[in-house]
Amino acid sequence: MFHINGYSGNMIRSVSGHDQGLPEYTRPPVVEVALAIQFGAAIGYKARDLAEIADHWKDECPEVEERTPLPMMGFGSESPDVMLDVDDGTDVPRLWLQNGSGDRVVQLQQDRIVVNWKQESGQGTYPRYGSIREALRGAWRKLEMAVGGLGLQQPQPSVCEAQYINHLGPDQGWFSTEDTARLIAPWKGTMSDDFLPPNSHGMFLLHFHLPDQRGWLNIEGWPANHVTNEKMLVLNLTARGRASSPDLTSALDFMDLAHEWIVRGFTSVTTSEAHKIWERTR
Repeated sequence: MFHINGYSGNMIRSVSGHDQGLPEYTRPPVVEVALAIQFGAAIGYKARDLAEIADHWKDECPEVEERTPLPMMGFGSESPDVMLDVDDGTDVPRLWLQNGSGDRVVQLQQDRIVVNWKQESGQGTYPRYGSIREALRGAWRKLEMAVGGLGLQQPQPSVCEAQYINHLGPDQGWFSTEDTARLIAPWKGTMSDDFLPPNSHGMFLLHFHLPDQRGWLNIEGWPANHVTNEKMLVLNLTARGRASSPDLTSALDFMDLAHEWIVRGFTSVTTSEAHKIWERTR
């Protein structure tokens, strides 16, 4: 594994339109996107309230499961001010609300809301950031209605995160770890002599600071096996930071910044050969 810290000051934010001026690809290798907002304090609903909360999504996400809550999202060396106490002393499950086709998910727990798009069984086209952003806005409004109906305090955004997961397999030009250097610009994959055999499990981690101390971007890569047992390289880009104020507008503003850095960072860390494979159009 190698680890690089840095800040690229020449990345400029788009001032209008979520995708204006950003690199675009006809066949991007992205298979999942998650936009998450962690609250400044736990909502405080009870397990008995889950059915009433889920009812707000019955039309668009009718498939409901209960899952173990996700761990708290830390931010740098600080710990966000999130209270997870529940009056009856029990752990309230996370709600997993999914649409019929399985490509859209809303996750709810005491301290967080997450909206996911995920490619199902290798099928489905990435719907673009604007669509997922609007899904988050809509889910937030439904959450406000659900919480208001229970007579509880409205959630306030604290820590925000955007995550893009990419799978690079044979269709994306990656067949083995020896191909990583062709597709990932910082990865050379060479040694000073020929003593060691070819690396069979190379990994990398890049860490960058967002401008104005607004958060960070991690870019990670590692080889894995797909559910079909096909080997692939997972390329995971995650941006995390604080909302500048405890409201949805500030949370979405951070998501816009995170999205830009993820898209531009993805382009910077991958090679021109990879861009041709993925049919870069801008």
